[in-house]
Amino acid sequence: MKSVAVTLTGLAAVSAFPADPNFLILFADDMGYGDMSINGNPTVWTPNLDNLAMEGMRFTQWYSGFHVCSPSRASMLTGRLPIRVGCAGSGPTGGVFMANAVGGLPLNETTFADELSAAGYYTAAIGKWHLGQRDEYLPTSRGFREYYGIPYSVDMGQSPWKLIPNDSTGHRPLPLLHNKTIIEQPTDLEKLTSRYAAYASDFMSRMKKAGNKWVLYLAWGHVHVPQYCSPDRCGMSRKGKFGDSMEELDAGVGQVMSALSENGFNDNTLVFFSSDNGPALFRGVEGGSSGPLFEGKTTTWEGGFRMPGIVRWNNVIKPGRISMEVVATYDIFPTILKLAGVSLPNITLDGRDMSSLFINTSAKSSHKCIYYWKGTPANFSTLLRDTPDQIAAGTQLSLEAKQTIEKTKDLSSTLPGLWAVRCGAYKAHFVTNTQTHGVPTVHNPPIMYNVEYDVGERYPIN
Repeated sequence: MKSVAVTLTGLAAVSAFPADPNFLILFADDMGYGDMSINGNPTVWTPNLDNLAMEGMRFTQWYSGFHVCSPSRASMLTGRLPIRVGCAGSGPTGGVFMANAVGGLPLNETTFADELSAAGYYTAAIGKWHLGQRDEYLPTSRGFREYYGIPYSVDMGQSPWKLIPNDSTGHRPLPLLHNKTIIEQPTDLEKLTSRYAAYASDFMSRMKKAGNKWVLYLAWGHVHVPQYCSPDRCGMSRKGKFGDSMEELDAGVGQVMSALSENGFNDNTLVFFSSDNGPALFRGVEGGSSGPLFEGKTTTWEGGFRMPGIVRWNNVIKPGRISMEVVATYDIFPTILKLAGVSLPNITLDGRDMSSLFINTSAKSSHKCIYYWKGTPANFSTLLRDTPDQIAAGTQLSLEAKQTIEKTKDLSSTLPGLWAVRCGAYKAHFVTNTQTHGVPTVHNPPIMYNVEYDVGERYPIN
């Protein structure tokens, strides 16, 4: 097997990564830090994800690029923060692309699929896209040779799992696409996870026969509401519908990893697993768990941004390692381009190459700071209207909250888009909100936490 020599900073020794590796990126939806059994969940069993972690390395400080779906996915695909790529939402609380969106990830942005496809990789995307549903924004127009999946969230269309009577917002039956063609509508969600796994297995089989190097991005629909499952999974977990959904996701990961092994790709494939954002705690018992972290999706507390993170590469990454170094989902872009021998594009990247962390236990994070963008800067008055983005993201305010804003806030005052920053162990919050109390609170001076001492952000530094 060919090798590429990589010199590690501060070491005399030289290690080697295999050349031309394949890349498998597994992405969950609304899965929290505390939803895997290996991360301490007492009533959800995830043996396949646990095994993936034990065969590779688990990151305890892995960050998403955003607190809701579309922006975090844009960040991962481009290596850039959502505010930089124009995907941070239409107001100061952020947002996502709706099912009837006329736009998507801006066409002048470069995805890792663009770069790897140009370098001879065969690229495919499976599952949730959520970066625009018009033809020019779909995966096959953004560097992926093929696509099989639902172009947005599973709750953005009618299905037997989510019927929307008297709907006035234009929810159509949920479509399943192959490339740009609808092949089923409404999608049979009971079969969706097994179909995704079967498509991934078939893809690997085809890549083996063709002798292609490849990259596969598989974005599961789980564990976003509605929490669907196949008949043989429903009612089987000890955590109700959420547990059934989570355990079906785990089973799908197991099927994909079995296919990887059966097709002989175990030793030359770098596998990533993470989630787009924190758990939807406002869903109650159907909302997942952020474990020891505070809050979840739609917030800039740790539970909204800090994700489960697993990286596995047989014979490269020592099994069972745990890293406490700070990394981010948007690091995937520069990391896989470097390992593929592809020069980085001449653009500003927020991601950093994390590959040294895979093999050097003394390596340190390249991130000086992590930025928690909540949305696009605007004034308080924008919060008084519920935009489609806010409704989709679950951030719309109650009438009581709007009355509070009108009574207590200067509506012309500007809310920043950047609500928190972490540098080293210290995190400063300039503005905060919670899922149950959506009214933003501006902090001047900012409140600060040592998030290595106080991971739950319970004890502000005096």
